[in-house]
Amino acid sequence: MMIGCAEVLNPYEYAWMCYEQGKALREAGEPVAAMQSFIQAERKAQNAHNLKGRVYSNMANMCRQAERHELAYEIYALSTEQFALENDTLAVAYALNNMAWEQAVMGHKDTAMALIDSAMAIYPSDQVVSKVIESHAAACLYAVEYDSAIYYARNVADTLYGEMLMAQAYAYLELYDSALVYAARVAEKTTNPRYLDDVYYILAHCDSTAGRAEVVELAEKRTDVHRELTAYQNDMAQAVMLLQQSRTERTFYPWCMILTILMSLGIVSWLIYKWLKISKKRRIKQIATHLLQSKDPKKDIPWDIYDLPAKLQERGLSERESRIATLVLFGFSYAQMADILNRAENGIGKDKYLIAKKLGVSIKDLQNVVFDIACKN
Repeated sequence: MMIGCAEVLNPYEYAWMCYEQGKALREAGEPVAAMQSFIQAERKAQNAHNLKGRVYSNMANMCRQAERHELAYEIYALSTEQFALENDTLAVAYALNNMAWEQAVMGHKDTAMALIDSAMAIYPSDQVVSKVIESHAAACLYAVEYDSAIYYARNVADTLYGEMLMAQAYAYLELYDSALVYAARVAEKTTNPRYLDDVYYILAHCDSTAGRAEVVELAEKRTDVHRELTAYQNDMAQAVMLLQQSRTERTFYPWCMILTILMSLGIVSWLIYKWLKISKKRRIKQIATHLLQSKDPKKDIPWDIYDLPAKLQERGLSERESRIATLVLFGFSYAQMADILNRAENGIGKDKYLIAKKLGVSIKDLQNVVFDIACKN
């Protein structure tokens, strides 16, 4: 059905349809199918920033439920970028707060607090404040600052998560009577197995010290809830794996394209280099043939051919030695070099030996080495 619709709808409409279908599947308890729909929505959304932001938020929520908090933080950050491009400041504030919550769970209180401050600065409204306070309380809870967690959670004690934080903080402080009160409230308000699993754990722990009959009755339900939660988290883990594979593919193929382009450029550059080198060698041989046939080669010698003197001087040769090496390049004999430079032949031989020594080659290979030096860029 989705494929047929894709043929009729434009990409934006198709993306919205995938997004709505993903939300429905997620609410129906089918996280794998939901994630597949969200991935399709993200791929087709193109520049629909608000839609992309919503898709990323749902993906990140699923990562959170699978307890993949680092990945959740990364995806929430993507949603923040998209909402910012849409100039939706309220959505940006919520996204920053979600990022703060993930940092809090990972024990990075300072980073969480910085994100909380950013959320408040962007949209300082009552609807954001309550969420920010919950994240502040969570940051304190996971930083083992239980008194501070209670202080902030008390400001949102009428919310489900606020009561959950209060129950957890009091349980950690071994104030079981207070923990029991808030845990029981959460158990009455929700059927979410994630909350109930924590609540029944707290209640069972309170029972070991308080010995209340109603606690035993509630705690006995944890076995079924825990089994249900485990099965759901396994499905959620598979959904997150789909997300990771999708992200890997989307980063892998562009890198393949980049590497292919770079390799192609490298091959082209190498071919151009070889062609230039062959052209230079051919030119040098043509000049050498002309000079050796010339009646007065001295006036025709291109002493600075391909910047050869500078290249030779970089290798430690003197100006005089560079001129001799240039004559070696063109194949002049000792007698011809002596005549051109007005030097004695035995002096030319001595200089040629020193040149070969400085370049680390034998006199026999000197011409070929100078040839290669001249042809190099």
